[in-house]
Amino acid sequence: MVFNLLRDELRQAIKDCGYSEPTDVQRSAIPKILDGFNVAMQARTGSGKTAAYLLPTMNMMRGGLTETLIVSPTRELALQITSQFKSFNRYIGFTGAVVYGGVGYAEQVKALRDASLVVATPGRLLDLANRSVVDLGNVKYLMIDEVDRMLDMGFINDINTISSLAGDRRQTHAATATLPMSVRDAINKILVNPFIIRMGVHQYELPMVEQLVYITDGSWRSKYALARGMVMGSKSILFANTRERAYRLYTQLRNDGLRVMLLHGGLRQEVRERTLARFRGMRDAALVSTDLASRGLDIIDVNLIVNFDTPRDPETYIHRIGRTARLNNRGKAITLATRSELRILDEAARLTGVDYTIAND
Repeated sequence: MVFNLLRDELRQAIKDCGYSEPTDVQRSAIPKILDGFNVAMQARTGSGKTAAYLLPTMNMMRGGLTETLIVSPTRELALQITSQFKSFNRYIGFTGAVVYGGVGYAEQVKALRDASLVVATPGRLLDLANRSVVDLGNVKYLMIDEVDRMLDMGFINDINTISSLAGDRRQTHAATATLPMSVRDAINKILVNPFIIRMGVHQYELPMVEQLVYITDGSWRSKYALARGMVMGSKSILFANTRERAYRLYTQLRNDGLRVMLLHGGLRQEVRERTLARFRGMRDAALVSTDLASRGLDIIDVNLIVNFDTPRDPETYIHRIGRTARLNNRGKAITLATRSELRILDEAARLTGVDYTIAND
């Protein structure tokens, strides 16, 4: 088993986390990274890509200043990666720092003074590098996470700059949920002679998600009547297309006595972090969110996704329902759609090779 290639402290931490077997992408990536390859991995969300690069990198680290740099497109994903690093780090004791925008500089600057592993969003990282707070020339292990989303969010120039500032004698890895030509081109500019790992034959790979569609007339009343009953007794995420609709749905569910939380980009960062921490710790609860939660968040025990609003494009649909069935668990995704909105799901089925079922036809 590939976990046996790792140092004793990491194997014990893996055991403490409850991981008994590596995922497919971990089986493929860990030996290659340990052998010194630059690895680009494409696998669906929830497949264990973070551990696939984090574990072998930590195995090779020696604790030098800014020895490892992990670049994430969002604050939420950066915090999630940091949490996983802390879990694996419990018997080793490497120092770490996480830096992202929207908060003050003082604590981040202090943490960077002795951090061996840094997780950062692109904008704040370059800001700190320009202020000479962090020297990227020290980096020996560079990881670019969610390359496809980096492109979507317009960060690719920042990533190229970060790559040029990092040390020449470094090992570089990239992870992505999708691998269209634009993402492949971006990876080839950052990684020298990458070893590419692809899980699955479709552009998008879905986990073990049962996809159901309930046809509605599109009215709030008809959709709410369905959604309220669906989320009771489950750990679920409900997606709305706007902050206003998310707030309305959250308020109505809360007034009806359900355990429910709200997440969207208009909330202060500390509120968002506190909300996610509470939701992770609950067994039966609902999180109402905009598409802020559709990418990167890894909450293993979510067993139901409800698309209260049908997403505007098939890619968003695929990423939303990928929030369940994490790490080979099973899950269910329900979409409340009008017949005219089924074209979005039809296109998603074409991209993934997995169809949906109309439950009330």
